[in-house]
Amino acid sequence: MAAAGPERPRLWQEAAALAGAVRGALGPRGGRALLLRPTGEALATRDGRRLLEALSAEPPAARVMAARACSHRAATGDGAKSFVLLLAAVLGGLRAAGGGAGLRRALRAFEAQVLERAAARGLRRHLLPEPLPEALLEALLEPYLAGRLGPGERRCLARLCAEMCRRCAPAAAARPQVLRLLGRRFAELHAAVPGLPLASSRLLPGVVLRRDFAVYCPADGQLRALLVTEPLRPALTAPGVEFVVDSEGQYQASLRWITDRTEALMKRLQSNNVKLLLSSVKQEEVVIYYAKLYGVSVVECLSAEEMALIREITGVSPYTPFGDNMDREIAETAVVTFCQPLLLVSKRCVHIGLSSVCAFQPHCLILCGPVDAVNEQHAAAVQEAFTMLQQLFKTIHQREGWKAEGESQRKALDVCTWHSSATQKQLVIEDACNSNQVSECQLKALSDETERKVLDPDKSDLLVHNQKNHSTPVLVACNTDRVTACECLDIDKGPEKTCCHTYPFKQEENCAGIAQDDANCLIQAGSVLPVGGYFEILLHYYIQDYAKECQQSEVIIVSNIVADALLSIPKALYQTAERNGFTKFYLETINLLQKNQPLPVNDEGLESVYCKYQLVISVLHCVTELLSIDLVIGIRRPLQKIEDHDSEDDS
Repeated sequence: MAAAGPERPRLWQEAAALAGAVRGALGPRGGRALLLRPTGEALATRDGRRLLEALSAEPPAARVMAARACSHRAATGDGAKSFVLLLAAVLGGLRAAGGGAGLRRALRAFEAQVLERAAARGLRRHLLPEPLPEALLEALLEPYLAGRLGPGERRCLARLCAEMCRRCAPAAAARPQVLRLLGRRFAELHAAVPGLPLASSRLLPGVVLRRDFAVYCPADGQLRALLVTEPLRPALTAPGVEFVVDSEGQYQASLRWITDRTEALMKRLQSNNVKLLLSSVKQEEVVIYYAKLYGVSVVECLSAEEMALIREITGVSPYTPFGDNMDREIAETAVVTFCQPLLLVSKRCVHIGLSSVCAFQPHCLILCGPVDAVNEQHAAAVQEAFTMLQQLFKTIHQREGWKAEGESQRKALDVCTWHSSATQKQLVIEDACNSNQVSECQLKALSDETERKVLDPDKSDLLVHNQKNHSTPVLVACNTDRVTACECLDIDKGPEKTCCHTYPFKQEENCAGIAQDDANCLIQAGSVLPVGGYFEILLHYYIQDYAKECQQSEVIIVSNIVADALLSIPKALYQTAERNGFTKFYLETINLLQKNQPLPVNDEGLESVYCKYQLVISVLHCVTELLSIDLVIGIRRPLQKIEDHDSEDDS
């Protein structure tokens, strides 16, 4: 079955339905949704990603919207609910304007001609780009967690997150690198303890390995640890070589040889002050026996992730079994400051202190909660908070094109000739018979789309589903003109590397020089604003201001649509506040801008401007992608493979 591409009213209805499902959970005053998992377990949450996953939206365009929101959330650690709200507002504005392909092309021109100017010449004058004092870490973390957790939970976790940042990165210059490690390895850097209140959570130095000792031999002072990924029991022969035993005597002699070699290895470890074996495999009984005899503690069956974390901290490679070379030096050992058992309620763990060779100083978060589901929710919030903090150290650079007015006008004309009509983007969708549907009260506007079901249009995106066995493949046949964020903006991947995929910036090893160049910078590293809607109102104000300089009517229309759509986020934030709360807040802020006065500093905290600006860019690209879909094809059954057989008639 084939159908025309998603009509603009239909896109708006689906986006509005998704926005209605998440609007009530936005901001610190938002409510919680009670999610029932297939196992029967209930979870109260305000997390946007979880809400979108639970909806299991069925129409193709709705699932693309939810997937893009979750992709943005995975990249920046924030903004899934705001993404959906802003997307619905932009699509609604385009629907009301009744525009066609001209407005679609004007979206790209708007980004180059208006949005970047509004950020660089207007928004930037209100930002706070100075490095944040240590005390302001909590000012960023608490409002971030307020959109996911309750008041008591967010204060406790914000304090723990800030403390973990400070302890793991005592030097402020090392914080970007450490935050990347915390976000990537947080699963190995925390231990969940159910049955205790959150207030019992604490931060411990070192690393907690969630398994017990196979052998524990107490040792005082500094000692050395050996990493192994293979059995230490010597083999009688090389792999692939047959070993024949003719008699019982030969067999017993072979066992004695193995025993002697194992004992000799343990003696060598003892003489090298190696008192700890960290093994990713289970060792033989003879190894355990002699380890205990010579005072070597053994921890077995460590996961690949735990071994990778230890290697990253210590810089040590695993030890290779000696073979026939008994005299080979044991060169690479990790320095361990302490090694002791740790009892977490009823589970025995290993607590070790590792001497770090990198900027990261290892600490482990013991995260307590009443049940496992709450612990899982808290751990996800903390890990994403570290992802959000990484964005604080990134810089967005403006286009080279509009530094000189003449060059700007030429490139603006080039941008306005951007077309996607040369090729047709098609979504080919295969039906999923048992996929979960959104309830009528949540997505009433989607009820007429049940004959079309979306599958994964981009395997790199996080699609919305809550049962793995219901996912089916999506085929996307397109030659698209989609523009990614990295193509439109020069975005730093970190403080030591600059992304220059599209525009001819000079590569620099030290990004400090680039970040200090005001002529190139849209958003400086460390830029923050007071939380609570100031970013949206500022950008709304300056977009309307700079749109007046544009000579193209379609770009002006798009500018007004985006400017008005930005206000949908603070409107949702203040919907549960006092009567006319948004109107009062909006008028007070606009009055300050018109009088050129500084914004007031509130007690609610700060937010990263990088994340907010990236949200706007991601939504604009999602709108462009949705509007460029020309055809949706629903497939009732899998396509049959057609084999090409050679024929005698072929010449």
